[in-house]
Amino acid sequence: MAHPRPRLRRASISGAVLFSMVIGLVWWTLAPMFGRAEAAETVGISKVAGADWRPELGEPLFIAVLGTDVRNGPPGGGGGRCDAIHIVAINPQLKAGTILNFPRDSKIAGYTKVNAACTGGVGPMVQALRSATGIPIQYYVTTEFTHFTNLINDLGGVDVNVPYNMRDSFSGADFRPGVIRMDGRAALAFSRNRYDTPRGDFSRTDNQGLFMLASLAKFRAEAADPHRIFDYLQAGRRHLKTDVPIHEAIKLLMLARQVDPAAVKNITINGSTGSSGGASVVFLAPGDTYNRVKDDGIY
Repeated sequence: MAHPRPRLRRASISGAVLFSMVIGLVWWTLAPMFGRAEAAETVGISKVAGADWRPELGEPLFIAVLGTDVRNGPPGGGGGRCDAIHIVAINPQLKAGTILNFPRDSKIAGYTKVNAACTGGVGPMVQALRSATGIPIQYYVTTEFTHFTNLINDLGGVDVNVPYNMRDSFSGADFRPGVIRMDGRAALAFSRNRYDTPRGDFSRTDNQGLFMLASLAKFRAEAADPHRIFDYLQAGRRHLKTDVPIHEAIKLLMLARQVDPAAVKNITINGSTGSSGGASVVFLAPGDTYNRVKDDGIY
C-alpha cells in the first residue's frame, strides 16, 4: 500500500504559499495605480471612452502623449496648456511605429492654438487630435512638471543624445552635443527649450520625441532585470494613476518591451508660422502623413 510522501506534500504547500506571496506582492505594488487617472497629482494613463484596441487582429496602437505646463497638480484636471503634443503609433505585428510631433501653437480642429484645448481638461485635446488627423486614438498619457521630474529621478535618469548646442535661460537647457545622462530637471529643460533651437517650436516638439525614444531604449535595456522591473513598479506606484484595465495595461507593457526604438520614426508635422486673429500660430501641412500612419502605424 502506497503512503503519502510528506516531503513532496510539504514542498507543494510551500510552493503554493510562495506563489501566493508573489501574487500578493505584485498586487500590492500595482493596485494603487488602478483607479481614476485624474484622482491625484500623477502621471495619468487613460483609455479613451468607447475606444478598443485588438492587437490579435493586427490593429495598430495609438496613444496621445500630452505634457501640460501645470507646475504641480493633476495633469488632466484642466487649468494648464499642453506644451507637449504627440501621437505614438505602434504596429504590434512589426514591432515598429511612428511618433507624430505637433507644435503646440498649431491651428487645428477649430482652435487658434491647439494647446489651449487642455485648459478644460485633456478630453478636448484628445478629441481635437482625433478630429484633425482621423487617427483613432485609444489611450492617452498626461503629465505635468513635478511628477515628470520625480518619475525620471526615481528611475535613475535617461541617456539622451543631444543633437546640438543648447543654452536657453528660459527653460534652463544648457547642453553640448552628445549622449548625456539627464535627471528629471535636465530632462524637463531639454523638453521645454524652444528659444535656442534651429526651428523654435518645431525643434522643441521634435526633441520631445527624441526623449521618448531614449526613454523606450532605457526601458527595453532594463526590462530583463527583475530588480529593475521592481524599481519600475515602485516608481509606478508612487507616480502613476490609470483607469486602463489591468489586462490591457499588461499588454501595453509587454508590447513596449518588444519594440526597438530604432524601428520607430520620429516625425514632426511640417508647417509654417503665421498669424491668425492677432496671434502667432503654426499652419500645419501634413500631406499624406496622417493617412499613412492611420493605416498601420508606420510612416
